[in-house]
Amino acid sequence: MEASSSLMLRELQRAELEEAVGLLSRGMRDNPANVRAFAIQDADSRSRALAQFFRPVLHGLYKRGLIVGAFHKGTLAGVSGMAPPGGCQPTLFEKLRMLPSVFVGNPLGTTPRVLAWTGEWARRDPAETHWHLGPLAVDSHLQRQGIGRAMLADFCARVDQRRALSYLETDKFENVGFYKMFGFTVTAEGEVLGMPNWFMSRPSQ
Repeated sequence: MEASSSLMLRELQRAELEEAVGLLSRGMRDNPANVRAFAIQDADSRSRALAQFFRPVLHGLYKRGLIVGAFHKGTLAGVSGMAPPGGCQPTLFEKLRMLPSVFVGNPLGTTPRVLAWTGEWARRDPAETHWHLGPLAVDSHLQRQGIGRAMLADFCARVDQRRALSYLETDKFENVGFYKMFGFTVTAEGEVLGMPNWFMSRPSQ
């Protein structure tokens, strides 16, 4: 899908996943949940820890769903993960592969915090058939240029073609209004690791 003359959206190939991992680790390193879960003050060090975490996450999602990349002037600028019905949660094997990524080299207590965070999000996953959005991020130096908007429009169009419910979680209040512009509504709010989180869904349009 071509979003504009300088922005193109397409599904990523396996060989491009490592680049996507790096982008997510930069674009989401200041998200409240990531800051709290990894408890690493230095932003660059936290970004490296997140790269270890997102690597198995993306490889698992690549097998279960879709990962769309937004390319700005030929360079990967944004990543949007999409899990289909029945594929929202990682398999047991994927969870086991993920554990070393949060245990090795991180501060004491990181593993139980990450497990509490991801477990709470998994617990709230809707029972209804749905497509799950996330992770979604724009590279840190390219944010607020319409790239996230283009990726979200692409996700909604794909899900509407399937006449399906959409669902997402966010730990950033400023994102709530952004998602509402595309038809998402807040279905629940709750604290995760002591911070507010919003859980949102969108019926087929």
